[in-house]
Amino acid sequence: MSVPNLTKRANALGTDKGDEVGDTHGYTGFYSFLFEEFRHEPFTMVEIGLQHGNGSLDPDLLVGRKVDDIPSIKMWLEFFPKAEIVGCDIADFSAIKIDRFRFERLDMGNAVALERLASSLPPVRIIIEDASHAAYHQQLALAKLFPIVEPGGFYFIEDLHTTHAIAARLPPCNSTETVVEKFTQTRQLDIPFLTAIERRNLETTIRKMFIHRNDKGGVNRWTMKMVGFGK
Repeated sequence: MSVPNLTKRANALGTDKGDEVGDTHGYTGFYSFLFEEFRHEPFTMVEIGLQHGNGSLDPDLLVGRKVDDIPSIKMWLEFFPKAEIVGCDIADFSAIKIDRFRFERLDMGNAVALERLASSLPPVRIIIEDASHAAYHQQLALAKLFPIVEPGGFYFIEDLHTTHAIAARLPPCNSTETVVEKFTQTRQLDIPFLTAIERRNLETTIRKMFIHRNDKGGVNRWTMKMVGFGK
């Protein structure tokens, strides 16, 4: 059986994880390499951030924005024919019904909502976080959701190159890129709003963390992601 070309499917379905649509991140080449060996296995996957926010930084506009498609979810459902996929977004995608897809509305800045989501899920093989790109949201979600990643699983934070202006309204913290770089050197997480116990739990359960850069004649900071491997 032939392996689907993830980049071609990303382009055809209209997600910028490929190399032709939108910001053309080109993540699919990296993902297909990592995921091919277990492509046909049954597992649970979570993706946070389901459709482009149309450039808006206003949370009220993001909440109420019109949504009509879930291109990356459709891509994953094709690539992983036995996976159950949970999609999360601050906007309402509940009208979209597809087999093996479940929608959960989620505010990335709400710790209780993140904990509720985590408690509702089985161990998860893959989490891809592609939501607001605000450092506080990225780090809060990592703290609350990484504990449900199964041993050997993956937690990705896409687009570390950007922190939107919405971050000015949130609790202060270092950029997620800075946090990841420091962790790779010291195995310490410099996330000030976490308790000492939360930080220690993450530090001891993340087996490996790194930034992936797509080099196109130099480091292309527009294609950076963090990968935290499960226990």
